[in-house]
Amino acid sequence: MEKTSHEWSPESLFAKAQKYAEVMFEHQDTNWQFGLWSAFVLEMLIRSAVAKTSPVLLADLKEWHNLLFALGKPIKKSKFVAKSASITSLITRVGDLAEDFTTDHANFCVSHVERRNSEVHSGNMPFENFGSASWLPNFFTVCDVLAREVDESLESLFGTEIARQAREEIDALKDENAQAVKGTIAAHKAMWEKKTAEEQDQAHKQANTVALRHYGHRVSCPVCQSTGLLLGKAVGEVKREVDDGGIIEKQVMRPESFQCVACGLKINGYSKLIASGLGDTYTATSHYDAIEYFEVDIDEHIRGMMEDDNNEY
Repeated sequence: MEKTSHEWSPESLFAKAQKYAEVMFEHQDTNWQFGLWSAFVLEMLIRSAVAKTSPVLLADLKEWHNLLFALGKPIKKSKFVAKSASITSLITRVGDLAEDFTTDHANFCVSHVERRNSEVHSGNMPFENFGSASWLPNFFTVCDVLAREVDESLESLFGTEIARQAREEIDALKDENAQAVKGTIAAHKAMWEKKTAEEQDQAHKQANTVALRHYGHRVSCPVCQSTGLLLGKAVGEVKREVDDGGIIEKQVMRPESFQCVACGLKINGYSKLIASGLGDTYTATSHYDAIEYFEVDIDEHIRGMMEDDNNEY
């Protein structure tokens, strides 16, 4: 009979992280469940990385029988339920064990787990309206470090396509040149503040008129708070829904450029948009009636019905 892996083994914990990752990416990153499941993925990776050295290091040390459980030894204590250390303690432990796991990584893990705790144990919904650009690059960076710690990879954790997106996010986070965009924003803000109130009001109105939804995603400009437009590229699969009005297609878009006609600010490049606070993905929604979607030629369809005789005697 094949031996079953210990539930605290690094292999079992990594396999669970893979399962959670599958559920995570069933949701668009604008959905609160995407953030919640990411926190579950992160916890399993932390536990797996600690267990790689020894499952014993997962044990809650307040009860020594937890050590026996981690060693796979029989437990003679009645009504015993194994308990592992808290995730915050394990973040500290993985920081001591994993060479590439930095203080910044630990701080991200703590804050992300705190959001998870608030989601699960209170009436708050911290992942609701929580833009992924503020945490997803850090999440992927930590996942990369922890996966390598257990001799795995982003590819084995997420699959090839998502791993490719993850590496793009990681590269964007590392792009130090992108930080220069903050100087660009400051310069435009200085010029904006030199305008009179009347000039600013006129520019606001012009921006609201020009920045139409069908040209791009409308967001507030970081310089003048006028309405600007984000343009992006599609990521992931198109989601389709059918309702009484026809077919609805939803596509997650990752921003690539931003323009505001009110103050003249232009930003090109995902890494610069992240540094500007404009890196959140958005959803492009298209509506089609069934005839348009399936490219049905009504005239031809009617002619075909007239030519067919289904009433032969």
